[in-house]
Amino acid sequence: MVVDTLNIPEWTYYADKGGLDPLGMQNSSVALYQRLIPGIGNVTLRMRYYGLYPWLVRHYLQSNGSTDPEVWRMFLRRAEALYALIAHQAGGEFGVAGTLWAIRAVTAAKAGGGLIPIDFAAAAAPESDDHYFAQSWGVFGLAYQSQLYEIGVLSRGEGHGIPLPSKESGVALAEGFESAMGEAAQLFKDVHARGLVTLTELDALNSFAPSQIAFNSAERDVYQRVLFRKSADEDAPGSFRTQTLLLVLKVAEILGSPPDPEELRWAFYAGQTHDGVRLELADTALIAHCERWRIYQANDLCHVALETLLRFVLDTLGAEPAGIPPRQLLEQLVADMRVASGAAPKSWRALLDGIELADNASDRARPESEWSLADDIMRTARRANGFVDGETAFKAILLLAALHKRSLKEAWPLETELGPLTNDAFHSLLSERAFLQQYENQGFWELVARLVEERVVRRHLAVAMRKLRQQKDYTFLIESQNGRLRRRKQDGPVYTNPRLQPAITFLKDIHVLGGQGLTSYGVEALAVA
Repeated sequence: MVVDTLNIPEWTYYADKGGLDPLGMQNSSVALYQRLIPGIGNVTLRMRYYGLYPWLVRHYLQSNGSTDPEVWRMFLRRAEALYALIAHQAGGEFGVAGTLWAIRAVTAAKAGGGLIPIDFAAAAAPESDDHYFAQSWGVFGLAYQSQLYEIGVLSRGEGHGIPLPSKESGVALAEGFESAMGEAAQLFKDVHARGLVTLTELDALNSFAPSQIAFNSAERDVYQRVLFRKSADEDAPGSFRTQTLLLVLKVAEILGSPPDPEELRWAFYAGQTHDGVRLELADTALIAHCERWRIYQANDLCHVALETLLRFVLDTLGAEPAGIPPRQLLEQLVADMRVASGAAPKSWRALLDGIELADNASDRARPESEWSLADDIMRTARRANGFVDGETAFKAILLLAALHKRSLKEAWPLETELGPLTNDAFHSLLSERAFLQQYENQGFWELVARLVEERVVRRHLAVAMRKLRQQKDYTFLIESQNGRLRRRKQDGPVYTNPRLQPAITFLKDIHVLGGQGLTSYGVEALAVA
């Protein structure tokens, strides 16, 4: 039975997220999407940084060239602070590091009549009381550096830590960026060296803003070549990124507008849109890659279902401030689900046999579709004042069953994609399906009780204990003491964030996606795929 345990990035929006991975299952989803769209991160928010940084590196090497990391760091921080001012003055553009500081600085400058220059060098100093960005190496070190190396824009210098523009694409990006800036390029260099900038100079540097990539320009063309890099190896990281972006374009073509991340996730999972328009994929590499995204989404739905059961446990414990014995807790949880379920099947196998899967798993009009089940679950379980009762918990059980049956019916290659991610530290749809199959002929409610006990309560305590021992983080949502379980903290299910929003923004930035879906560049990219 359960054992006793020990008693916003400022350049983007803030989101209250759980982030604890309380069942140790989100990490398998993260590992999957990192493979599916390399070179783009969740905090690499604008494409133009991919041109700005190789241009800055080249300028640094030409104008200074010191291999002292501290000299390079100060050069970099000054450039980022200046870029934040430019982006704000250009119209308050989103996705730029240092926006909050830039708003304050520009507002103060305007209040003074624009006569006093903005001292961005002071804001770039690490010891500044009014810094533009807290992280020591700026947003370059926090977000972009690793992705620029991953995508092949920057390369590592020999014998020192200063990056270099890669010969393959970094040099071309630096040259395309310089050409696109025109006379403003020299003005940026002069202002950067001075550390002071006037509002008039910021206006003159407007061409640097993230949204100012020209529709017909060499700079734009290089960005597209970098994102859609061709490779003879269909399993190479660059090929995976290209295939993901082509899938995004395919959905945009169907919708006639840029998709949002949720639309993409469900289109990849169901192989069709909410309205039933199918993704007609003729290319075998794209078909295989869509299958990988399908497994990613299914894996995310799996841990959302189990985290909903965890929320069910937490909400039930919340009504028992003195705690409750584990066996009594399980009996109460099962009783609540029994009432909500009506006539339950005799076994898990009987449940699978009796389920009629929706033809379109993302059909919003079918209450038994995976989309409808997940939507119902999240509407309740993600609300701070919500309460997961037996009905919502049983929908989580039905979602697990739908995932189990569809994975078998459609012969998903779970072992290929999730096999390496299934061990003591990683749990996934593959491991949970194996558990359910092991007990599929056991009495249905006995299995449900076992599922909650072993895959939710015990697993959470084990995951939290491992974090306490390895990371010194106390992340227990449930505490066990004197033979009773009690709730310590509330939490709810969360989806992982698979980098699709930045990918969509990048495609808009370089005019591959527009208001009507695909632009001429997007149509061409799909045609040559």
